[in-house]
Amino acid sequence: MRNFNLAIVLAFASSANGQLNPLAIPPALELDTFDLVADEHVHQFYPGINTSTYGASAEYLGPTLILHRGDTARIRIHNELAEMTSMHWHGMHVPGEMDGGPQRIIDPGESWMAEFPVKNPAATYWYHPHPHELTAEQANFGIAGFIIVRDQEEEQLPLPRSYGVDDFPVVIQDRKFLANGDFAFYPFGDSVLVNGTPNPFLELPAQVVRLRLLNGSNARIYALGLDNGQHMHVIAGDAGLLPAPAATDRLWLSNGERAEVLLDLTGMEGDSLLLMSYGNELPNTVPGSGNMLWESSLLNGVAFQVLRIRVTTPTVNPITAIPSGLLTVPMPAESESIRTRTKTITGMGMVGMGMFMINGSMFDMDVVNDTMQLNTVEAWNIVNNSNMAHPMHIHGVSFTVLERNGVPPLAWEQGPKDVVLVDRFETVKLVMRFGEITDGWPFMYHCHNLLHEDNMMMLQYIVQDPTLEVPESESSGARSFPNPTIGPVMVRSLFPLISVEVLDALGRVVLKQSGNGNHQAIFDLSDASTGVYFVRLQGAMESGQLTVVKE
Repeated sequence: MRNFNLAIVLAFASSANGQLNPLAIPPALELDTFDLVADEHVHQFYPGINTSTYGASAEYLGPTLILHRGDTARIRIHNELAEMTSMHWHGMHVPGEMDGGPQRIIDPGESWMAEFPVKNPAATYWYHPHPHELTAEQANFGIAGFIIVRDQEEEQLPLPRSYGVDDFPVVIQDRKFLANGDFAFYPFGDSVLVNGTPNPFLELPAQVVRLRLLNGSNARIYALGLDNGQHMHVIAGDAGLLPAPAATDRLWLSNGERAEVLLDLTGMEGDSLLLMSYGNELPNTVPGSGNMLWESSLLNGVAFQVLRIRVTTPTVNPITAIPSGLLTVPMPAESESIRTRTKTITGMGMVGMGMFMINGSMFDMDVVNDTMQLNTVEAWNIVNNSNMAHPMHIHGVSFTVLERNGVPPLAWEQGPKDVVLVDRFETVKLVMRFGEITDGWPFMYHCHNLLHEDNMMMLQYIVQDPTLEVPESESSGARSFPNPTIGPVMVRSLFPLISVEVLDALGRVVLKQSGNGNHQAIFDLSDASTGVYFVRLQGAMESGQLTVVKE
């Protein structure tokens, strides 16, 4: 009976009768070099109840990193956990080597320095671990934090931007607690934490304020709105500002998605309102709905409180009006696309388990699933033929959502993004430019339901710069055709061949055969994954190299 009672206390700590707690605001750091320590802690979310946590230079979560477009970011990660980790700069346009995906492992006791130019426009990004099959668990324990990018264009707009005064980071997470106070590793929680605070309240001045919203949950989708029916004005999505504020009374936020909203609280001093999530409005294909097939949670399929807002005295020189216009972030048009790829999601399962595939494949770190050429534009159709909605994230790019089932998206979803929710039987069309080279470190694309991601619902792609490849010319002593190929390739050499080796983009030999002293050889890539391959030709005194693209 004791365990049951404690579970009830934790689950309902955010009820109207629970103790209200001031919302924790993570410290904002603006440094030449950041040092983040991933390590273990004990934290009390509820008085007298100890919870084992992970943090990034904090007991739970981590500081907000302030970056400026045009600067160079330097972030050093120290791993003091007992297991490997990594750190991914979610939404940032960085080379593959700096992306922090599952290939970039930081072993216990080791450090990694990420250094990259800040190319992204002003927006809200975030960092979190991305180790293979450990992402969900480490994020569940608490390693994550905000990244805010500032630039001169955004600074010219009449927007709130005083951190912790009229501009606030708000990460929403649901967590399930065990009877001993520790976190359960589970897709859904029964308690809501905002910036790690249970049952939070936030005092906001009676003026226009800015909330930077992030869904940091494992699997739950939020349908956010204010209890008084007041509109939120969305000014930015994942990766940049919208052309103009988009008013809405409901904002869906899937895992990993961000949205910046303005609330006009002018003249409301002394009032109180609630930021709610209306899980009762979600269709039963969406995690967090009342679908009885999904893993159980007291919050599934109901409307629940996320954050209480208390309106206080205005600040000096407040923003008192929602701007009519913002700015347009340059994004590629569909007309620039050189090809259209289709990514089809299949499989059946639950929110926390199941076998879901993308184009019939699951993650294999040794397989490159797609190859793109640097600075080219592509359109992608993401088709969901599985039994539930999936939030799909693409590393290394920002994209524009063109259509949902042939219909333009709602206004608040029309800015630059890097996560998009694709519901069951829905087709979402995106367009993006591949502006970052991988150079042996592939980018991921995957479901951002963290448990699905760890269960292999993830593929990878590389971006090649054709101007840096070894040219096929007389100086290389060989030619190949057809190139690109769907399978067989013939190589003709100016010198007798002793051996022919084919290597993938990561430098691994995938095929080797004798040249038998001939001037030509044939090899077959029919069973190889799409991508770029390097062909090494060896003669008695001469050698050459070719690049072959498998489509």
